[in-house]
Amino acid sequence: MNKILTLLLGLVPLGILRKILLNLIGHKISYSSKLGINILLAEEIILKPKSRIGFFNFIKNKKIVLEENAFIKNLNYFKGPFDIFLGIKSGISNNNKFRRGDNRVSVGDASLYLGKNTFIVSNHFIDLTKGVYFGNNSILAGINSQLWTHGYYHADTGISRARIDGDIKIGDNVYIGSGCIFNPGVTIGNAIHLGAGSVVSKDLTEPGMHVNQPLRYIDNNLDTVKSKLNRIEGHDLVEEVYEKPQK
Repeated sequence: MNKILTLLLGLVPLGILRKILLNLIGHKISYSSKLGINILLAEEIILKPKSRIGFFNFIKNKKIVLEENAFIKNLNYFKGPFDIFLGIKSGISNNNKFRRGDNRVSVGDASLYLGKNTFIVSNHFIDLTKGVYFGNNSILAGINSQLWTHGYYHADTGISRARIDGDIKIGDNVYIGSGCIFNPGVTIGNAIHLGAGSVVSKDLTEPGMHVNQPLRYIDNNLDTVKSKLNRIEGHDLVEEVYEKPQK
């Protein structure tokens, strides 16, 4: 797919002409969908009936799929080699940032996945070094939450450090309040409500309300951290990278 041609067609002022021309070069845009003027540099765009993308979004990724009645509003920023999937009646509001490093920084595939009737509201940041997966009927509410799928642990002295990657998985019927921070590799079970300002550093499985944990000391060092992780080998990466074991 010619990304430059897709970019130019995404700027065509007449909506119906924009959809016709994008279909002609291989994208799959339903004529009952709505597609505003955007910076489009995606390799593959699939918009199902009655889905919609608003205006002035920057979309530079691999594949984007919006199921029926799914939506992306305005002024969002998607950049990096990852896929986007929005389920039926799911949506992303305004001014969110989704970012992934290139293939010398990131390893393997990653996706942003929203299940049916799931929403990301406004002014959030999601790191997609690894995947972020939401179930059905969930909401990332409020503003200013951060979801991180990578982090670092430094040696006690010197320059040595290890990067730790891990998918974030969020279940069905989950509510996330404003200003929450997710660490890499955490899983949130079904029917969980997170209070505003919560820092999620471990899996949550018990349904109900969870609020911020107290600050505590953990006796740890870099060698101990590495021993609990799997080192990623066989890639031309710019740094030493580890991954949390799959659950």
